[in-house]
Amino acid sequence: MKPETPLKLSAIVFAILWTAWMVWWSGTFNAVNIGITSVGGVLAAWLWFLGMRWYFRRIGLLPRS
Repeated sequence: MKPETPLKLSAIVFAILWTAWMVWWSGTFNAVNIGITSVGGVLAAWLWFLGMRWYFRRIGLLPRS
């Protein structure tokens, strides 16, 4: 398994949980709201992945590229 695989899997879980929480919190369960929050969840997870990858490389938990 590559060193970044657990980080990628945790970013996917983060996107799912974030999207589900935002849909539940808004209280509106229509297709447009779910689509917009899904795009936001993917963007948030991607930014989270990039930030955590940078931080983990900085502190030495991931090998430098």
